[in-house]
Amino acid sequence: MTTNTNPDGVPRWAATAGHRSLAQRVAAHGARLFGSSKRRPTDRDSGPTTDSADVPWAVRQRVLREYHTATLAQARRGSEELVRAGFNTGAVPYGYRPRRVRISPDGRRPRWRTRLVIEPAEAIAVKLIFRWRAEAGLDTGAIRRRLIDTGCPAPRDPETGLEGVWTQAAVRAIQRNPKYTGRQVWGRHHHGRRVPRAQWVWSQEWVHPPLITVAEFAAANRHQWLAETPPIDGDIPARRA
Repeated sequence: MTTNTNPDGVPRWAATAGHRSLAQRVAAHGARLFGSSKRRPTDRDSGPTTDSADVPWAVRQRVLREYHTATLAQARRGSEELVRAGFNTGAVPYGYRPRRVRISPDGRRPRWRTRLVIEPAEAIAVKLIFRWRAEAGLDTGAIRRRLIDTGCPAPRDPETGLEGVWTQAAVRAIQRNPKYTGRQVWGRHHHGRRVPRAQWVWSQEWVHPPLITVAEFAAANRHQWLAETPPIDGDIPARRA
């Protein structure tokens, strides 16, 4: 059974007299509150109402889509700026380890970003993968077996941080990652699908120690992505608007 008094015995209408709802406070600043509430205005409400039931469903959906699009665009611009500045985004590639650096943008608080430095033992395995692929023509299965036989450390599990096992997928991911040429790159995949190289975002210069040359990368990927290998020396991609 409900009661119209609070624990102190004060009537609810008296305890809330003179108080405005969140919707009314937001409306007082010239904004509108969109939500799923179905409450209708009552005689006790004062001031403008922002009940979402008064807003057509199609309008609410359009507002949500526009907000989602703007948020994604802002996130993309942030990632592009980081990559062009030479900072790593996403997982650290096998063969490197992260080095945290502190930057102080003009007029903004200091931020921590990630650079890549070589992990010696893993770097040897990366070089072997490209050599076996480009010079010996081995497929990922044969390369995987050689890595196991030579005792090269396998990539670590991203969740546990423990050393995992060599798989063909891991070999293929290393073979197709252009970051080993010393450049940062972002946007190679979208929803699990490959993106043409013309749409990739590159750093404007070589920003971490390369483990292979561009020629070695092209030779190892000549059957898959011959037209999508990194730019050659001096062929710096133009900055995208």
